[in-house]
Amino acid sequence: MRQDAWTQPEDDLLTKTVIANIRSNKTQLTAFQEVGRELNRTAAACGFRWNSALRHNYKNEIKAAKEERMNNKTNTKIKNTNTNTTMKADINYMTEIDKAIDALNNLRLEFLNMQETIRMQTNKINELKIEISDGGKERPIASEDLDTLIKIIHRAEQLGFPKTIGHKEEPAI
Repeated sequence: MRQDAWTQPEDDLLTKTVIANIRSNKTQLTAFQEVGRELNRTAAACGFRWNSALRHNYKNEIKAAKEERMNNKTNTKIKNTNTNTTMKADINYMTEIDKAIDALNNLRLEFLNMQETIRMQTNKINELKIEISDGGKERPIASEDLDTLIKIIHRAEQLGFPKTIGHKEEPAI
């Protein structure tokens, strides 16, 4: 296990702080900075942990915190006809942003999967190249047998056997 791996209490603190910041109309970056100081981690590390591992598990809580924040904003402002339109637009923007973030995370995962596939295929190609280059050095057994037969015939010729095979000499009687 990594020394800097996130523990469950650290995850809980990060989740609690981020959701509280959403609810109280503070930025998530502020939450990452607060948690980072408390856990002796960078705000970037906290943000990465939240976006890559935790945020997807707390969609309902985030939605409720955003609704609570919107309700708090509505209660503190003077109500007019534009307020409802603005709130709906804000919620629509937030929903669209969440959809965009999800789409980007899906693309990221697809990209990582493609990188892994490319790595595996590259390894396979390299293995096949090695196999082909090694295969060129090895000669089939039949080729070795043919070389041996040619050496035997050459040696037989040196010893005075006839050069033509299958030619029978007539006995000299």
